[in-house]
Amino acid sequence: MTSLLAKVRELLKTDKSFTLLEGNDTRTDNIAKAQIIRFGDEKLSLDEPTDFELEGKQVPLRVIIHCWLHRDSSAADYLADCQDKQTTNVSFLQRNDLINWLSGRLESSQYINLGSSGSSQGPDEADREREQLTNGTKQGTEVTDSSVQNGKKDDLALAAALSQERPLLDHNSSLRGNRLVNVGYLIKDAELKLVQSLKASIRSKKSQNGTSHGRVVKTAAASRSGPRKEPIILIPSAASSIFTMANIQQFLRDSHYINPRDLPASHSDFLTVEKKLDRLSRPVKFIVVNNTRMFTKPEYWDRVVAVITMGHTWQFNNYQWNTPQELFQHCKGYYFHFAGDSVPQHVQQWNVQQVELDKSKRFKDVEVARFFWNSLEKELTARGFH
Repeated sequence: MTSLLAKVRELLKTDKSFTLLEGNDTRTDNIAKAQIIRFGDEKLSLDEPTDFELEGKQVPLRVIIHCWLHRDSSAADYLADCQDKQTTNVSFLQRNDLINWLSGRLESSQYINLGSSGSSQGPDEADREREQLTNGTKQGTEVTDSSVQNGKKDDLALAAALSQERPLLDHNSSLRGNRLVNVGYLIKDAELKLVQSLKASIRSKKSQNGTSHGRVVKTAAASRSGPRKEPIILIPSAASSIFTMANIQQFLRDSHYINPRDLPASHSDFLTVEKKLDRLSRPVKFIVVNNTRMFTKPEYWDRVVAVITMGHTWQFNNYQWNTPQELFQHCKGYYFHFAGDSVPQHVQQWNVQQVELDKSKRFKDVEVARFFWNSLEKELTARGFH
């Protein structure tokens, strides 16, 4: 018995046109609204599960057809349409594998488990063929002898083919590896960057929501919707930075600057600092991070309230907005430097707050820290914190 997915594949391979229908048999181009797909006189439900599996679960035919409709689309366009129609997003590698199988360029897919339903052979014939394929190499001589006795030339050709057959290899066995390598994180990283780039372009088009000193900010009403999550402060990951994970907590919490070279190196990627600000009703817990590897969801960028920069653009390579012009339109920027040191010309053109530290007079740290928190407090109130 042919499975639903195998049937759809045969129809698509023959370039048979199809029509999407809503529940009342009205034609539609919106896969999210459609209930039925019609190939000629044959109708199939788009909600019926198929043999295509994602994370061990069968996906409905709707997802398969949506991938096929986007077979010539870029990954960014496909992701945008998935978000717009709120449909299941199939990763680039899985979608590419599925489309190649549906079009006939591949005869099998690691994500499709047709079992015996996708085969036109009877059970006895399929068992005999599997037995021949398994034992063909070892029994090549025996098959040849048997073929001669039976006088069947076709069996001789089969025996010759089986004797030259090699077992199929996956990427682990072909590389002589004995450990299964999970590369799923690479797919998630690629998708995350695509989604972030897409959301950034959408936000730039909606920058009319409001500006503060040349930066795009959310309105207070919009920010108050939903539970409030901890705001994030990004700092450089370079050991030569004025602030590192080794000394940032002492400055933010205790208003005291210590040269990071005088402290043991910190191997942590994040820490928390709780601060009570005058204009806010309750203390705010801030998360301080020095890289964006833990930003597994695009929503983390909505929580970034401050970016401390050391003036090098490579710091922004893995950021959602990877140019200083765009980054500091969305996030409050700070450039800390020592008194007497000149500020680079390109930094002076960035939309950042320049903050001066004294190299030796530590009693001035309190004033500098107070200035930083007052400035950040204004940023928080503009975002709807209260």
